[in-house]
Amino acid sequence: RADGPAIVVGADPLGVALAQMAPGEPDPVVPLDALPTLASALAQRAQPAPIYVSCAVPEALDAVIAACPEARREDLVFVNYGHMLEPTLKKYGLCRDYNTQAVAFYAVNEFGKLDDDRSSLGEDAMGQAKFAAETCVTGVWAGAYADRLTRNGMHCSEVFYRDFRRQMLERVAYESVYNLVSVLHKRVPISEVPQYFRDEADDMVYELSRALRGNLAVALLAGSEERMARYAEAQFRSKQDNKGPVCSMSSPFRNRFFYDITTQMKDRDFPDPSPMHTEYWEYAIQNGLLDP
Repeated sequence: RADGPAIVVGADPLGVALAQMAPGEPDPVVPLDALPTLASALAQRAQPAPIYVSCAVPEALDAVIAACPEARREDLVFVNYGHMLEPTLKKYGLCRDYNTQAVAFYAVNEFGKLDDDRSSLGEDAMGQAKFAAETCVTGVWAGAYADRLTRNGMHCSEVFYRDFRRQMLERVAYESVYNLVSVLHKRVPISEVPQYFRDEADDMVYELSRALRGNLAVALLAGSEERMARYAEAQFRSKQDNKGPVCSMSSPFRNRFFYDITTQMKDRDFPDPSPMHTEYWEYAIQNGLLDP
């Protein structure tokens, strides 16, 4: 489907930027603290139309879904920035191949503009261009979301659900690994982790891939370590815009997801599939290194 009028839920900078890229007038934005107004906003929009949910605050996802009329829930487009949303979406039956989900690799720079983080990795053995951090989307509204980004000069691939899931899990693993390694090394900027601590990051990525393979029966795609390192390097945009770590102790959407896998395995007398991640995570908690 082509891009058209929509509704955006989430007034964070990424959600607002997505609304402003609409054809014609910017889409209306429903802030998370005004979710009761979502139903009336939908009533004023022609149907069918996508409902873009900017998942910058994944803790609000239950409330967003509850505020959406059940008849319109298949129009929800979950724009994911590296959080493990599957358990929440499955509770509502919104994690099927026709439900629309996107992994977004773009950010708002210091000038308030969207930067596409897609980064070149040169060529593969067949001479084909390789890239890291490629935004992708799957589901019934995939065409509309991809059209909106590409029309504004950004990359977005439409993919099958199986391929989306692997790229989503790669992003979750990236956020879990690179932020945690940074925190344990005096919170160096994310862009410096591949420069100084690449071996640690690669080893932890390998462990988390093993945990995913054993727990979810899905493996990260080959070359994930290289793509993650290149994406981390791209977090340096300028001396004033060099992203630091965000590693929450309480959030269940990144490291806690992998730590819960470890806990479940140990409770069943199986070995820890990711002992390095466990060691780093527990050390960070014991020494008060994490964000709330």
